[in-house]
Amino acid sequence: MSYTFSRRAFLKYSATTAVAMAGAGLLGGCEFKDPNNPVSKELPSTITSKLQVIASLNTMKIADSTCTLEVEIQSARVNPIRLTADCFSVAVKDAAGKQSYLSLTNGGVQIKSAENLQLQKKKSTKVQLAAIGFPERLEEGDTVIFKFIPVRENSEMSLTWEISKEEYENAITEEG
Repeated sequence: MSYTFSRRAFLKYSATTAVAMAGAGLLGGCEFKDPNNPVSKELPSTITSKLQVIASLNTMKIADSTCTLEVEIQSARVNPIRLTADCFSVAVKDAAGKQSYLSLTNGGVQIKSAENLQLQKKKSTKVQLAAIGFPERLEEGDTVIFKFIPVRENSEMSLTWEISKEEYENAITEEG
């Protein structure tokens, strides 16, 4: 067996490598989607988790230094899920990705009302949440990040909504 390359074979493999590298460069714009942590960028929207939980962020309102959220949650799990304030967090990031607000440092997210704090199998519940100390208004490029961790023991699995200022304003306009 010969291990020599002819000039023709060298050019052929070089061209193949160049095409493969160019094709790989096209994939750089693809966004990785983590199945354990699904993300939605729309308001309202629904997310289904691998933890057999479906959650819908129905509304979000910003007024009087408070971000109020209405979430509807349903579980298909046999074991009930207990909803507590520490299952939820709200943050704001600017256009550069720098965090400008975090609910945990401002008293956390409060559960204002809930139809049921114990999620039973196949029964949905609506929850009203409030994040206090919230910025009065969103700046250009800001994104509100609302996170729901259904099972605290599996905190590596969450449902996240990333609502841009533009998406929030569109949802408010459609509502009103």
